[in-house]
Amino acid sequence: MKKNTLLKILVVLIIILISLISFVGIYTKDKNISKNIIPEYLLGMNLSGIRTIKMDVDKTVNKVVYDNEGKETQDGKNEDGTLKEGYTEVEEKVNPDEKINEGNFENSKKIVEKRLEKFGVKEYQIRQDKQDGSITIQIPEDNITEDVLAYITYMGKFEIQDSDTKEVLLNSESIKDANVLYSNTDYGTAVFLQIEFDKEGKNKLKEISNTYIASKDEEGNETTKKVAIKIDDDTLIETHFSETIETGKLQLSIGSSSMQSGQINEYIKQATLISSLISSGEMQIQYGLQQNKYIETINETTILTILGILLLIVTIALIYIIIKYKTKGIMATISFIGFIASLLVVIRYANVIISLEAIVAILAILVLNFSFINYILKKENKMHIDEIMKEAYTKYISVLIPLAIIAVTFTFMNWTPIISIGMIMFWGLVIFAIYNLIFTRTLLLNSNKE
Repeated sequence: MKKNTLLKILVVLIIILISLISFVGIYTKDKNISKNIIPEYLLGMNLSGIRTIKMDVDKTVNKVVYDNEGKETQDGKNEDGTLKEGYTEVEEKVNPDEKINEGNFENSKKIVEKRLEKFGVKEYQIRQDKQDGSITIQIPEDNITEDVLAYITYMGKFEIQDSDTKEVLLNSESIKDANVLYSNTDYGTAVFLQIEFDKEGKNKLKEISNTYIASKDEEGNETTKKVAIKIDDDTLIETHFSETIETGKLQLSIGSSSMQSGQINEYIKQATLISSLISSGEMQIQYGLQQNKYIETINETTILTILGILLLIVTIALIYIIIKYKTKGIMATISFIGFIASLLVVIRYANVIISLEAIVAILAILVLNFSFINYILKKENKMHIDEIMKEAYTKYISVLIPLAIIAVTFTFMNWTPIISIGMIMFWGLVIFAIYNLIFTRTLLLNSNKE
């Protein structure tokens, strides 16, 4: 009897801990600000709201000045606005006519899809007008939406140029992959962007790193040649190499800090966005952001009302259990609350998107678990708890198997709300099978019968 009591106390403490983690969170100090380290819920577009983005093919025409050697220059005009002698000015389209075709339109759409996936956008809708090439994207409104907007229209053109002659030494065509690395040092944490090149790019990088190194002339004057590393003509860094790179992997420092996770996370996010951009491929067409619109799909009052109704139903059900079964009912209530907490924690860590439809799946799992516990309580005075559990699992297997088949089938569908239902049902059934066998069984042990 004493052993059973101690076991029940231990289980109750574990359930309290799980409930605190799920309903309250785990907070750490970051720059004197408390931050919850438990992942946020991923809300689907029909709960979080929709950000609609429209990208149009850039039709800008620029006036470009060339010097008498045919090189583009920014200093080609006199003070009165006239061209310098021997200089010419021509109009050039941002997107030349030869690049405006259906093949490049389709390729741009595929690259945008890759970027969204690499950016970590779990749910999106994308469509393209094949006549003018415009791309319309719908994504959930969340904490990465603004980052997506900042990078989505980039062409992704990566180049290593000679800083003086502007000669392109290496470009996007030779990129194999890009990743984020970070290392801990005595001075803090450093974040790097690592760009890996293919076989041809590896040889070129070796040659470049062997040429653009620190050097001096016979008189001791600095003659170091430098390279500019650019994305869409924006310079990331201008530098030279300290040693020959033979691995085919170029590492660029994004930032380092001795601070806590806040600043480092910003560096990691920036490096992740850049690596996702250049590893997704280079678009042949320059796009501009034409539309950026937020659409509220369901207001906060409605969400709170739904949650309030669900909470009221659960409360009434648990009060019924306590009144009917008294002490055992209290134990069953503790078990049920722990089940809810466990399900919500797993949903967070499994990165399950919660859509409006998925709320029905959550409710179905809770009803199933409540029915299971109620069945055990009805039998608890008639037989040993292990016999009850065996009989209960046998009885409910006819429900669990079809639900498991549906869950797995829905998980592999190509529509986010259905996938959301499938994932929640899958994890709900896994927790149902394990949790009740361990926690519910222990809390409903009958000391006299044991």
